[in-house]
Amino acid sequence: MARTHRSKTDLHALIRNLDARCRAQMAGASDTMTPPDTWAAVLFRVRSQLFLTPLEQIAEVLDLPWEITRVPGTKPWLLGVANNRGTLLPIYDLATLIEGGQPAPRQQRKEPGLERRRDGAHRRRERVLVVRQEELPCGLAVSEAIGMRHIKFSDRVDEVQAELGASRPYVESSFLLDGIKVPVIALRQMMTDPLFNAAMN
Repeated sequence: MARTHRSKTDLHALIRNLDARCRAQMAGASDTMTPPDTWAAVLFRVRSQLFLTPLEQIAEVLDLPWEITRVPGTKPWLLGVANNRGTLLPIYDLATLIEGGQPAPRQQRKEPGLERRRDGAHRRRERVLVVRQEELPCGLAVSEAIGMRHIKFSDRVDEVQAELGASRPYVESSFLLDGIKVPVIALRQMMTDPLFNAAMN
């Protein structure tokens, strides 16, 4: 029994080590591949609004978990917590936080089946952006994570749209992307706002 337990422990340590090395290599590759006159960003969508955020602020992008445990007595924008590789990850609904109202209903199921496949049609693009933080990482559910973009510094536009709701304090500029002004949102700054610490009703 002791040998089996030690083997499992060693295997888990090896997997964590390989995961850390791969992430470090990918981060280094992103830095070396970024042209000197650009910066790396993640382009994502919250309902109909496009946003950019610095790539360095995003730890990873996940599929929206099927199993999210609701925390009683919390604000509507806190969807709950999910198990992310053995770590509890709080997940916030960014659309609800920005625009108010209630989050779209999401059914939770323990077993995949026909109903899950039907329900998956409308949520197949939903993703969770895991924001890098010194303490517990947090996830932001977004309508779609479109991908990484290299944005030219020369495409900066200081003008910021007024209709950004609660996200406006975290947007300092926009950048032209395919002729469209896309605001840059500081997700790490948003996550440290007391508003998130006041998620309890």
